[in-house]
Amino acid sequence: MAYSSRKRKLFLFINTTLCVLIALTCLAPMLHILALSFSKKEAIISGMVGFLPIGFTWDNYNYVSKDSAFYTSFFISIIRTIIALVVQLTMTVLAAYPISHLRSRFHARIFYTWFFLIAVLFNGGLIPTYLIVAKTGLINSIWSLILPGAVPLFYVILMQNFMKTLPEEIKESAAMDGAGQWRTLLQIVLPLCQVSIATVSLFIAVDNWNAWYDGMLYINDNNLFPLQTYLRTVVVQIDLTQMSDMNSIAKLVASTGADTAKIFLAMLPIILVYPFAQKYFVKGIVLGSVKG
Repeated sequence: MAYSSRKRKLFLFINTTLCVLIALTCLAPMLHILALSFSKKEAIISGMVGFLPIGFTWDNYNYVSKDSAFYTSFFISIIRTIIALVVQLTMTVLAAYPISHLRSRFHARIFYTWFFLIAVLFNGGLIPTYLIVAKTGLINSIWSLILPGAVPLFYVILMQNFMKTLPEEIKESAAMDGAGQWRTLLQIVLPLCQVSIATVSLFIAVDNWNAWYDGMLYINDNNLFPLQTYLRTVVVQIDLTQMSDMNSIAKLVASTGADTAKIFLAMLPIILVYPFAQKYFVKGIVLGSVKG
């Protein structure tokens, strides 16, 4: 009866309508970019393209297929995402496991918990971070994109909260059977944390794939740019000296088709992966936020 009441039906209608509107708002820019990437340059110049291609063509993707710089940066982003996922997930688990113990088993737990929490709220600052990266010789290295964020503290706290929801009796039973901390972590705790690990892994992968600002800071060689930094230089940086006449402006606008093709190809890996991992999002976050 509660689900069939008039107020409940009104709530469901409003809630569904808002969710549909939000979803359409998120999809609209993607559909527009996709339509531009398949449209002829004349339609793009005239501003006729909306959510459907005008003068369907593969020319923009043929142009991108000949752009070696795009595929180089694409490959760099793939390597960066894979390495960062392994490094950051490993550091997250290793940092979260000790502080998930009871205080009676790990007396310094409170200290390290506050240490991580304060570091989440107050970071070292951009200039000190850059100086550390520069003095350690990481400039123009892929490690400059990975090591500064090797311990993602927000995910450490999230993983810690999830591990604290596991029954303490499981760890005590493992200890009574002679299992050490490493065996308990690898064979007992991690299999029970699959949901949280999947959630954190997806967050880490998306963060590293979409990152562009650190590439601008630490990479000076255009041939070593990750994908998002490369796209930023292509799309955002416009040389005003090339806009001296209408012909130059037309060429600049016509390049929008190729640029949108690159943008859509850059979104494609996340679009393909996200639907399969989406189920872990809500479940992982909710379970990881039960205890503080």
